[in-house]
Amino acid sequence: MSIKVAFRRNWDIDGLTKEIDQPNVKAVVYFFSVELERFEPHKAFKRAFPRAACIGSSMIGGWCTTGATEKGVIAMSLSSDEVEETFIALQGGVKQDPVLAAQKIIAELKRKMGYRNLYPNTYLGLLFFDGLCRGEEIVKRFTLEKGFNLNLIGGAAADELTFTKTLVSADELCSDDGVAVMVMKMKIPFYCDHYAHCFPTDTSFVITKADPVKRIVWEIEGQNAAEYYAKVIGVSEAGKLTAVHFAKNPVGIVLGDTVYVRSQNAVIDNRGLQFYCSIEEETKVHLLRRGDIIAHARKSLEDALQYLANIQGALLFNCVLRYVEIQELNKAAEFNRVFEHLAFTGFNTYGEEYLTHHNQSLTAVFFGG
Repeated sequence: MSIKVAFRRNWDIDGLTKEIDQPNVKAVVYFFSVELERFEPHKAFKRAFPRAACIGSSMIGGWCTTGATEKGVIAMSLSSDEVEETFIALQGGVKQDPVLAAQKIIAELKRKMGYRNLYPNTYLGLLFFDGLCRGEEIVKRFTLEKGFNLNLIGGAAADELTFTKTLVSADELCSDDGVAVMVMKMKIPFYCDHYAHCFPTDTSFVITKADPVKRIVWEIEGQNAAEYYAKVIGVSEAGKLTAVHFAKNPVGIVLGDTVYVRSQNAVIDNRGLQFYCSIEEETKVHLLRRGDIIAHARKSLEDALQYLANIQGALLFNCVLRYVEIQELNKAAEFNRVFEHLAFTGFNTYGEEYLTHHNQSLTAVFFGG
C-alpha cells in the first residue's frame, strides 16, 4: 500500500477512482473545477470510498504526478499504512460569521476525537474554506484554540477568477459558504511549511486608511490607494491595473528575514485596492520583487529533505497569483516536473493556510516513508 494520485481533465470519475483505489483506503483528498459541481464530486467520491474520510475543494487549475491541468479533477488516496485515524467535519456560514463557523467546527472535531490531547508531530489537519470569506479569521481561531495543537495546512477554495462561487466538501456534504476540516492521526512522518518567492525592495509605504473586514485598502500615505500603487509600479492610472500587475508587484509585511505577502486582486471604485488577506491601518508594507519561481520550488523540496529522510508524496497549495505568473512564463510543466518523482497533488488557491492566512505563497505538506 502507498500514496496514490491521479487526475482527469474530464469527468471520468470511475477511471480516476479505480486508479487511486487500494486496500484499506483511509483518506481521500480531491480538487475539482467549479464547472464540475453538477456531477456532485462529494457524493461520487464517498460512493467510491464509503469507508474513507473524503475532503475536497474547488480549484483554478491543479497539479499532479502525471501532469499539470487547467481544468478537471485531481485526487489522492492514503491507506492505513499512512493514516491510523481520521476525523472530518463541515460547517457553513463562513461568509456572515467566519469566527462562529470556526468555533463550531472546532467544537465538533474535539467532540469526535473524544477531547484527546493532540501532538503536532502525529496529527495533521487539512483545512479548506470558501475562498470568498474572511479566511484569516478562521485560521486565527484555530491557532488560538487551547488543546488543538496540530499542524493545520490547506488552501482557500477557488473558481475561475470570477470570484462568484467556490466550494468545499467533506464526505457527503458540500457547501459554497463553508469550511471543511479533516484531521488525520498519521503513521508516517510529515513536514509542513510555507514558502514565498518574493523579496522586499527598498520601496515601502504605510497604509493610512483600510477596511480589514472587507480586505480593502483605501489610502496609502494619505492618498488614493489604487492611484498611489499604480504610480509606484509605473502604471499610468488605476483603471489599467490587471491581475498580471498584481502578480508581478505584490506588497508584503517584512518581519526580520520573513516576508508575509499581501496580494491584491482588484481595484474598487477606482480608488481602493482589494486584497486576498486583510491589512490593518498603520501597517508598513514593502513593494516586493519576484524571485525565480522554479528555483524556489526546488528549494522547498530541498528544505523538506532536511527534516525527512525521504519523501514519498506531497500536497501543494499554490497561490492563484503564482499560477498566473507560472502561466505567464509558460512554466507550468517545468513547475510540475520539480515534484513529479513524488506521489503528489495540489491546487491553485485564493489563499494558503499554515499557521496564518498567506498570499502569493506555496504551502506544502511532505509525506515521509
